[in-house]
Amino acid sequence: MSIYIKRLDVVDSTNRYLRDEADNLWVDGKEIVAVTARHQTAGRGQRGNVWSSKDGENLLLSMLVRPGNSLEVANQFLLSQAVAVSLHAAMKCYGIETRLKWPNDIYVGNRKLAGILVELDYSGAFVEQAIVGIGLNVNQTDFPPMDRVPVSMKMLLDKDVHVDDALASVLASFEHYYGMLLGGDSGAIAREYNSLLLGLGERHRFSDADGEFRAVIEGVGPAGHLLLRRDDGTLSRYAFKEVEQMMFII
Repeated sequence: MSIYIKRLDVVDSTNRYLRDEADNLWVDGKEIVAVTARHQTAGRGQRGNVWSSKDGENLLLSMLVRPGNSLEVANQFLLSQAVAVSLHAAMKCYGIETRLKWPNDIYVGNRKLAGILVELDYSGAFVEQAIVGIGLNVNQTDFPPMDRVPVSMKMLLDKDVHVDDALASVLASFEHYYGMLLGGDSGAIAREYNSLLLGLGERHRFSDADGEFRAVIEGVGPAGHLLLRRDDGTLSRYAFKEVEQMMFII
């Protein structure tokens, strides 16, 4: 598998740039097109949040993949899972143990190390194209106030990390897991993702349209639904934004 890499200095959003330039950047014979930038002026995260990053200190990466008929719309969350376990594996190479917070965040303890934003285009029953955005805190140590306390590789390792080295590790790891997805080994990806799920088997407070409740996190289903076993024994399935965890417990 081969990767084409486009490096930018400053851009509003690597995801937006890659979407606008997808056809121009796509190279026949390349399975992955990657765009990186030293700085983003309008980086985006989940729920419409802004991804804040200091110039040159972090990994700002977007990847374009076109899986053809290898990824059905019903199983689209497998791509997010492949990205998440890729980041876990890449960080493990540095001795950093992470957990995956549903749906697309990478945590160390109760601190957020990285975020993922996946944008999909469909063709019939299949995912035609996906743009995967990754923001990984590498060397930044001073962060603006936000809902989750951030952490960086430098803060965890007590030393600077070359951003290009982090990029190479992430791309190599994603290449491996994306190859597994294309090769039909999606079950292994899903099992690894669930084994790394933050809070798995733990009882937490949640809130949905009907109010607050307590439940145990049992995992994530093939379509990306969070599976929660309520105190009365019923199993509830929630899509992104349908449920909110009220208390974050480690």
